Amino acid sequence: MKHVSFALATLFLAAISSSASAQENLSAPSFKSGETFFYRVHVKINRDIRTKSPLSVPQTPTQANLSSQGILQVEVLPSEPNAVPGAVRLRTWFLALASDISILPRGSKPGEGTELRVPAENRFIDCTLTPGGEIAQIAGLDAIAPEQQQGWREWAARFAAAFLIASERPKRSEKWSSEEPETAPSPLAELRWQKKSQYAHDENCTPLKFTRSGEFQRTASSDSCAVIVSTATLVQKSSPRDSTPPDYKQHNLRTSGSATGVNDVFLSISRKTGQLVRATQNATQKMDVLIALADGSTQVHYDVTATSTSSVELITDLPLIFQPKLSQ
Repeated sequence: MKHVSFALATLFLAAISSSASAQENLSAPSFKSGETFFYRVHVKINRDIRTKSPLSVPQTPTQANLSSQGILQVEVLPSEPNAVPGAVRLRTWFLALASDISILPRGSKPGEGTELRVPAENRFIDCTLTPGGEIAQIAGLDAIAPEQQQGWREWAARFAAAFLIASERPKRSEKWSSEEPETAPSPLAELRWQKKSQYAHDENCTPLKFTRSGEFQRTASSDSCAVIVSTATLVQKSSPRDSTPPDYKQHNLRTSGSATGVNDVFLSISRKTGQLVRATQNATQKMDVLIALADGSTQVHYDVTATSTSSVELITDLPLIFQPKLSQ
């Protein structure tokens, strides 16, 4: 039987000129071949799984905590021949990454879990940022540790979202909505995220600065960032009485149940460059699902709760060969 996995208004006077109104828009993002920049990525995930079954099932971890933080270097590669106009080819790798993992059976005492330190191996992950704001043609991601993959995906999601928003150049106070399918594997079919976003306001912003003492520091800055606020709600389009995805049907399984979730994201995008300066995310997801053989002879009930928080922040003044001390 498959495992359930979770692997996130200002009104203007009519007298204001059209040229001044145009300044409300973000600048369209632009990247040059050979340009290099750095992001600090921090991801925390907590998961709790409760299992009920009339049969005896092997003991599996029911509580898991992951805290991973690292520094990702991003390099803009030359355009490939016959590339889609506007596509940006990127090469990324972790300069440093540390992960603490705690996996506990229910009822265990604190400190009885497993703690791992995952080294950064400087393996390249190449990808293409499409004009539509998607990360495509990913190569090398499977070769790195799962904790590094989680951090990389978090960076990619926020970086691509900022790129798309800046490309569309919304105005202050503008609101928009979108809907997209849940892409993570799930025992419930037809899960979709309905997102509402707003260009909330502008505020002064600055990247993190790396100091000689090996710490990160945020200094005063007059740079202006657009703050984009998004709230995505997980909606189930399938019936709770029969929510079986096609791949589960192929394995003679049937599923039923429900899933809910909310994902709040705050993006700070440079008004000058259109580049992501900072992103934070807070997500909660719950799933109550019954997985059974098609004839109903065997069934297992899963009650899953997962929460996650993350941040992605631009870093300046970071030597290429220096691996900094990460705060805990």
